[in-house]
Amino acid sequence: MRYAGRPAAELRRLVLLSLEREQIVAVAYREEAVAGRVAGLDIDKDAKDLVRQALVWIWKDEQLHAEYIRGALLRAKGAAAKVIVYGRQLQGALSGWTSATSNHRDPRTAPFRAGAAGALVVLGRVSGQVPAVLQRELHFQTFRHYCRLNVALEASAERAYRRVVELCDDPAERAAFEAIRLDEARHTEAFNVLVDELTEDDRLARPDGGARLAERLAAISPWFIPADLRAALPLGEGPPANGAGRRRTFGSRRRVVARHGAPGAPVASKRRLLEECLDGAGLGEMAAGAATAAVRVAFMLGYDRRDTSNVTSPELVEMLASYLRRHGVGDVAVLEAPTVYGNSYAHRSVAEVAAYFGFSSDMYRVVDISEDLEPFTFERGFVEHAISSTWLAADLRVVVPKLRTAPTDFAHLSLCTLEGSTGRIDETVYAGRQLDYRSATMMLLDVAPPDFSLVDGWDPVADGPFGVMGCHRPAHVRHLYAGADALAVDEVVLADLGVRDPRRAPVLRRAYHWFGIDPGPVEVEGKRADLHAELRGAHASPWWRAIGLLSDPVYTYLSQRGAVFVPALDRAAFPALGPASPFVRSVQWATQRVFGLRPAPRSAAGTCA
Repeated sequence: MRYAGRPAAELRRLVLLSLEREQIVAVAYREEAVAGRVAGLDIDKDAKDLVRQALVWIWKDEQLHAEYIRGALLRAKGAAAKVIVYGRQLQGALSGWTSATSNHRDPRTAPFRAGAAGALVVLGRVSGQVPAVLQRELHFQTFRHYCRLNVALEASAERAYRRVVELCDDPAERAAFEAIRLDEARHTEAFNVLVDELTEDDRLARPDGGARLAERLAAISPWFIPADLRAALPLGEGPPANGAGRRRTFGSRRRVVARHGAPGAPVASKRRLLEECLDGAGLGEMAAGAATAAVRVAFMLGYDRRDTSNVTSPELVEMLASYLRRHGVGDVAVLEAPTVYGNSYAHRSVAEVAAYFGFSSDMYRVVDISEDLEPFTFERGFVEHAISSTWLAADLRVVVPKLRTAPTDFAHLSLCTLEGSTGRIDETVYAGRQLDYRSATMMLLDVAPPDFSLVDGWDPVADGPFGVMGCHRPAHVRHLYAGADALAVDEVVLADLGVRDPRRAPVLRRAYHWFGIDPGPVEVEGKRADLHAELRGAHASPWWRAIGLLSDPVYTYLSQRGAVFVPALDRAAFPALGPASPFVRSVQWATQRVFGLRPAPRSAAGTCA
């Protein structure tokens, strides 16, 4: 009634409310907020796993919704509009913390937190932000009662999105909001199931409650149940196994093979160790039944021939392609995607950068993913509507990351290397994005996961706070890792780097949440490497850890879409497309020297400055 005759104003008001609401639940539903309550339920472990997976899946949905809506709102011009958007998101985050603390923290065991949350609830009531009926619900209560509250909240969200869909005149936005509306409807159903299957004292209502709970949640969506239960679904149900319908190895905990070379060893030694890795991990058997292979590599962040520490070795790629051909693969395609460097520097196409770094061989062909995209509808996620056709159609998919340290994920490994396989990378990184790059990677893994991973840890290896971008003084180590499960391979490398809990790496944590799996023991054939001693990494000191923590938001919001923070590119090969401002030039000069993002003579050894 307030916005009668003003549909545009009504739509903006509803979308701003949606952003705030999605941010509330993205914080309130987070795993850390509800894990303790689920663990304390008087039900068996399998039932707890079901409840936890359903809540985690709803949480990840809400995060996707918040990201999409924020990006849609940030497309409006003007600083004032952006201040309003970020203000709403901040208010939502604070409200989410208040809600989670009020509902899940017993005042007897957490008096200060509960007291602070209670004070904020009272403040919200006085300011008119919290209705009286909601204030009465925001207190420590049974889990079943908490689920009943969320039935009402999710139903109200679905009703609001129904109106947003009616008001939208942009077909793409209308489709996205309709997808969000359907998600909210499924969330309502899932919370209703939890209310039905639990008693007032948080026990299962029936003797067969665990099986019934799994059946009912799976009927809403197979994503609401853990991965091991999805495998029992009839063919054609649940998340797609992959594009070709073959059995996936991703998340299978298959054995990982590790081999290590001696300093100064000849090229023949590298070839021998590579063959041992590939044979031991079973690539030969996999290749025997494949006519085509897609090999995803990393060279587009390379910036100068004098520093190839963040570039997959062309020599290694040729050896791999030769191995695949000997085992029956007739067509080997090497895939890469353009990066943000091409926005500021010339000759940064995939073909030109591949030629610059020596990716040229009769054993394979180079494919530019940006020119290889075909329309594709993903079951989960937003914005992305394409996928690399070569990757999707390949009989065998192999990812070959270059081992290098990274500020947020500890190391840039298999999952990070797959970024950009469904669209432009820069559209998933900076402020205004409607989908984050890790979720885009998960969308790819839904339908076309790699069948094999080979980690190139052969010197030079980029070390230091921003090894992913380059290294002034790379480490001279010689390690190879291979396995049919890319997730397990990444876990093993992180463990050798000293990361005991792989969930500390955001991209792996996202995969565990997305697919409903947990990290577990992995068999490793071969001697383990002490990468923790050999590489300083991005977390070697409190200073570097602080830099790593800040790097993501700084790069996302303050880098001018990547123009400010770049390594010292070879300007003869990659000239600037236009003059940079004095501010940009000064920041580039400083960061290149402080963080070692510049080449050094090949004789240089050790780690990044």
